[in-house]
Amino acid sequence: MNVENVDLVRMVLDHEVVDGDDVPCGMVDDLELEGGAGSKLTVAALLIGPAAWTARLPWFFPEVARFFVGRGQHRIPWTEAAVVGDRIKLKSTAGALGLDAADRRVGKWLGKVPGSEAD
Repeated sequence: MNVENVDLVRMVLDHEVVDGDDVPCGMVDDLELEGGAGSKLTVAALLIGPAAWTARLPWFFPEVARFFVGRGQHRIPWTEAAVVGDRIKLKSTAGALGLDAADRRVGKWLGKVPGSEAD
């Protein structure tokens, strides 16, 4: 393992992802890499969501985890990463990247709760 791989793991994996408006969008659960034997290995995308990590669980736990947290996964092209630091800041908004679907679903449900709507 070389230093570049260690830095990538330390600086990207499990870091918070925020969109261009600083809205939290989740955590980097995995990375999609490109390249093969004898060629340069590069980061193709950030993977966000349960499907990126549940398969790594032992034995029957992946199915149990998928039941409780879902099977969703978002693939964010590496070219969308504007700033890599304590947080990964994206160039686009969550809506443009499809990262706000769960918020919209929850918002519709919460809108039906008595007293939740602004008067």
